[in-house]
Amino acid sequence: MTIVAWICGGLLFLAGLGVVIRVSKGPTMLDRMVAVDLFTSTIVCAIAVISALTRRTDLIPVLVVLAIVGFIGSTTISRFLAHEPTADKRILTKEEVAKILEEERIREDDDDEEVHNPDVDDDVEGEVKEEQDA
Repeated sequence: MTIVAWICGGLLFLAGLGVVIRVSKGPTMLDRMVAVDLFTSTIVCAIAVISALTRRTDLIPVLVVLAIVGFIGSTTISRFLAHEPTADKRILTKEEVAKILEEERIREDDDDEEVHNPDVDDDVEGEVKEEQDA
């Protein structure tokens, strides 16, 4: 039984490490939410292994409460993320933020220039043409 517990502990450690990496890297909030839900499941499994190893039945209510909290948390966050605009679901990198800011700056610079009015130019050209015909 001890060897099985060590193997389960090692696998749960690897799962927890993978979850921490996914939470830190992202890239979207949905990825992070799924990783936190998986971390809760990993903790539940670790407590179950400890409970089986030590033959403690008083940890079963703890398992039930953690499972319920994980389910409610996942459901709540997914409900809020379902209404989030697509652009807000991802955390942008520094390069993407710099590109967006540069595009906004270019748009602001373009707004400062005079806007081409085709009606005015047509009238001016028409007057010039009439003067040339006369």
